[in-house]
Amino acid sequence: MLTFDDIIDSFSRVNPKKIVIADDRRFLSYYDLQRNGYNLAAFLNKQKIVKGDRVAFLAYNRVEFAEILYATAKLGVIVMPINYRLSKEEILDIIKDANPKFFLFDKSFLKIKNHLVKKFFINKNITLCIDSKFYHNVITTLKANKLYRLKKSIKTDRWSIMYTSGTTGMPKGVIRDHNGYYYLSAITSIELKIKKSDKALLVMPLFHANSFNFFCAYIFSGASVFIYSKKSFDSKYFFYVLNKFKCTFTSLVPTHFIIILDYLKKINKNNIINREFNFMISSAPVRKDTKKSILKFFKSANLFELYGSSESGWVTMLHPDEQFSNLGTVGKECIGSKAIKIMNEKLEEVSDGTIGELYASTPYNFLGYWKNKKKTDDAFFKDFVSVGDLAFRDKNGYIVLVDRKTNMIISGGENIYPSEVENILGNHNFIKDVAIVGYPDKKWGEIVCAFVVLHQGFEISEFNLIEWSKKRLARYKCPKRVFFIDNNDMPRNASGKILHKNLKEKVYNLISYNE
Repeated sequence: MLTFDDIIDSFSRVNPKKIVIADDRRFLSYYDLQRNGYNLAAFLNKQKIVKGDRVAFLAYNRVEFAEILYATAKLGVIVMPINYRLSKEEILDIIKDANPKFFLFDKSFLKIKNHLVKKFFINKNITLCIDSKFYHNVITTLKANKLYRLKKSIKTDRWSIMYTSGTTGMPKGVIRDHNGYYYLSAITSIELKIKKSDKALLVMPLFHANSFNFFCAYIFSGASVFIYSKKSFDSKYFFYVLNKFKCTFTSLVPTHFIIILDYLKKINKNNIINREFNFMISSAPVRKDTKKSILKFFKSANLFELYGSSESGWVTMLHPDEQFSNLGTVGKECIGSKAIKIMNEKLEEVSDGTIGELYASTPYNFLGYWKNKKKTDDAFFKDFVSVGDLAFRDKNGYIVLVDRKTNMIISGGENIYPSEVENILGNHNFIKDVAIVGYPDKKWGEIVCAFVVLHQGFEISEFNLIEWSKKRLARYKCPKRVFFIDNNDMPRNASGKILHKNLKEKVYNLISYNE
């Protein structure tokens, strides 16, 4: 079974000049990537970085990511992309947890590197700035004819530790081996029918499983990858890159689509992509009204929806021809996966239509959490993995996501799933985004509270919105309190998921203050 460096080596032999990866600063052919990655591997090896060691990487999206992946695969070491949106103390916690032997960073994070040097074991001799002249010399001029003490990666070697976004607490290090990435790439290629002529635009951060996995899939398929390098999402720039490079695929979260749809409405344009194109929507729940708008504005594009996790990889996929007939579902199991189990608290399978905890078994399931046996044991049931998502299977066999188990509200003994209330409120013409959380109540146990972002120029009172919801929801599901916030104040993780736990903390302060 081939590893990432094997794939690059093969394509470099048969098509050395083809551009495999680019950003707005650099582009690399297969030959360039092989040479640069090999030289970096030789340099790391001379620093006594050997098989099984961890190499951490903290940078914005850029082509050096590919060079680092090649080098780590060639050496048999474990790559650790770090979430650059974390605070320096959170990054320090991850460094302490994983104890990497080498730390690569871009110049934007020099202060964080200095903080790590000061607070932890890291010293200047095991750090390297990828913007430095020294790094450039390493990858382009080092004569790496032979790697000494090299132990080639095999398929069962661990290749990555991806720290989760921490929607429910301290991020956990998700371990996956080369075998997992090979299967994940092969199945993605089959599901999306990836061709060598395809060009993927990766917008999400490369430290995130979504972009990391699609990066590997398109590289393994012999296609090209273009990296969105801006630090924040800009619709105008997104379409500029998309059309300049004639990209045929991109994966976005619902938040990106909401921003894009607002932009297209302002410039009064639709069908802005006039060629064969695949959109993937994933990494966070998407409201029905958002999906309908996407299908309306991009009539010539194919829309896929993907459900998965850092732990299980891709779990289900909804294809373009299934969108309207199965609106509200996330599709059926991806090729190669076992049938999903929907389980109750006794770990018994429930009947179709009944809500339970979703367990998935894929050929690329993670190996476990780094140095956290208890959390690993909690996640597994035999060879099935759960991340705490609640779901049910409908009468046609499609999976319907309900919510994260930790988000569920219990009011007067009734279970309330925030996503259901969010979908209803999201249909209001004035509402751009909404999140639902529970708040303790002496009488009911918990009451429903809504955080609402309005479209620019629109207003509605708390009373009127609650009354509007009473006509569309059971009374116990209706929000008792509504807080209007700016879009920038809606807390999200790197994949665009709303951080309900942050809002729960916020609602305590708001209600306590108002009372």
